[in-house]
Amino acid sequence: MNDLTDTENALFITAFVIQLLSIFFLIIKDERKSLFAANIVLLFGLTLGLISTLSTPLFSSEILSSNFIFNNWIRLDGLTIYFLFIIQLIAIPTTIYNFSYLQHYIEQKRSIKNFVTFYIILLISTQIVVVANQAILFLVSWEVMSMSAYLAMILEKEKEEVQSGSFYYFAASHVLIFILYIMFFLLHHQTGSWFFNNYHLSFGDGLLAPIIFILAFVGFGIKAGFMPFHFWLPQAHPIAPTVLSAFLSGVIIKMGIYGILRVFLFIKPVPEWSGWLIIIVSMISAILGVWYALAQHDIKRLLAYHSIENIGIIGVGIGIGFIGSANNLPMIETLGFGGALLHTLNHAIFKSLLFIGSGVVYQNLGTRNIELMGGLVHRAKYIAILFLIGSVAISGIPPFNGFISEFIIYMGFFKTANQLNNYYPIIVLLFVVGLAFVGGLAVACFTKVNSIMFLGSERREVEHFHTSLYDYISTGIFALLCVVIGFYPKPFVGVVNKVINSSFISEISSSVLININWFFFTIIFSSIAIGVLVLFLIKMKIEKKYGRRTSAAWGCGYENLNPRMQYTASSFADELNTITQSVLVYHKKVEISKTAFPLKSKFESHSKDFVDSKLVIPSFNFLQNIVAKIAFLSQTDIRYYIAFILIIIIIYTMIAVLWI
Repeated sequence: MNDLTDTENALFITAFVIQLLSIFFLIIKDERKSLFAANIVLLFGLTLGLISTLSTPLFSSEILSSNFIFNNWIRLDGLTIYFLFIIQLIAIPTTIYNFSYLQHYIEQKRSIKNFVTFYIILLISTQIVVVANQAILFLVSWEVMSMSAYLAMILEKEKEEVQSGSFYYFAASHVLIFILYIMFFLLHHQTGSWFFNNYHLSFGDGLLAPIIFILAFVGFGIKAGFMPFHFWLPQAHPIAPTVLSAFLSGVIIKMGIYGILRVFLFIKPVPEWSGWLIIIVSMISAILGVWYALAQHDIKRLLAYHSIENIGIIGVGIGIGFIGSANNLPMIETLGFGGALLHTLNHAIFKSLLFIGSGVVYQNLGTRNIELMGGLVHRAKYIAILFLIGSVAISGIPPFNGFISEFIIYMGFFKTANQLNNYYPIIVLLFVVGLAFVGGLAVACFTKVNSIMFLGSERREVEHFHTSLYDYISTGIFALLCVVIGFYPKPFVGVVNKVINSSFISEISSSVLININWFFFTIIFSSIAIGVLVLFLIKMKIEKKYGRRTSAAWGCGYENLNPRMQYTASSFADELNTITQSVLVYHKKVEISKTAFPLKSKFESHSKDFVDSKLVIPSFNFLQNIVAKIAFLSQTDIRYYIAFILIIIIIYTMIAVLWI
């Protein structure tokens, strides 16, 4: 990329400044006016930032190469601009949803200024993380990003589940930042620099590169939510305000993916074992993530586990890219990284759509329990349609965006088997079957979600279901992106291809992604859409001529249908969950009437996270018992704590001096 012009530099800086200035509008006393003004200014800053990002050569026909501004502290290369684009693209509709979502807090006389402040800081710090070219700036921005997310998460801190879930997030965030500190200290020790552009290591130089790779994969893997580092994610996402849940799942966990890819650029080419390691961990994450999701009844916890599944799919693409790098096969490397990068964007879009859709339902029903929902299609027809689009997209079913990125990853597997031969075809076949199995479980899960939530009759009376214009705008933008990328993927694939050619494959330019006949997909999908539209118009014409016969939803010939005659979420998924009940820690409670005249029966199912219940909680309890036995840690005198902090600061200072 040629150096940015003064106008483009000014645009980037102005966008950040305006976003920061939006905080100052929160000093307005009136909560509604304060919220409106701050969000309007924030939206303007985000839109300006997106325009400046789209004006870079990544989204034009110009040649893309690395670019540095602000004395090397800020880096704008293909990978940076791509993730900056994702952050800003997701933040705009999410912020629009703020106008609607936060109103019910204002109606409850609850102050939301602190939440909005931390939300704005979160957006800004996340953007700084991806543009940072200096380790200290990166780590400080990362810590600000993590802490602002935590402080926004505890909006309803009086609730016990919020206290517990936010603690999981807080603890995981500080474990991973400690790992990242060690990693960057090692990089500085080896290179004598804190700047990313000076980090060039090789696996042939000893143990340092493998250690850095493992630290990066564990540290950034915790943030991304790979199993078994995922334990915080299903605890934190459900309890966060929906706006934050959407941004956490759509963007924040992708910072882990960004970190893994950035470290890859420090140490490439990598050995083949690193690729297989990532693929194995990712496949476990994808399979167990979707299976845990199938066992959930809390809609936001279910979506959180689907984030783990999709992070696994992205990880599979990264693993394929690593294998291509190890064997110097640019075609495999392009397909792997291309599928991973495009699925990162796609997941950010459809997962944000699903979280906001679930938020609209939660606002109206006051519950996240799917078992208590039903018949909502009669109350919120358009929300049901938009949610269905997100469900089809996340399941990897054509013609929406999730299918496109998963198709590229499948191609990466097939090309790996084709070019490496020997035992690779058999191994690749196993992983392909595993990935297809993940798709099948995802279809089953979202069939359950949509049928239980929206179809059938109401399981509890809903007096009024309100959907605001802001709800439709935010979910509509995400749904439109799902459709556009699915029907016309070529421009987005072209952007991903430029990122790969500029950042990952420096010697050989691979155009395998853009050589795929994407127009063929456009023709096929458009033909299907036109066919469906024609059938719909014919149906409307027939109904207009002959009238329309209506009957009770899912009546099946019965009169007076009631909720007891319908599937519940538990019964729908029971057989699949029973297969792996030991891993899912799956328990059922069945009460069957044995009298001649059957009384009310009952069926419940519950699942606990294996890593959380069998590893994390026992380890925490063990550590807690040890700490309780150490006398000086039990002191209530604040002087002991101040002395303890000073000792730690002295130790850190000595380490820093010796290191430097």
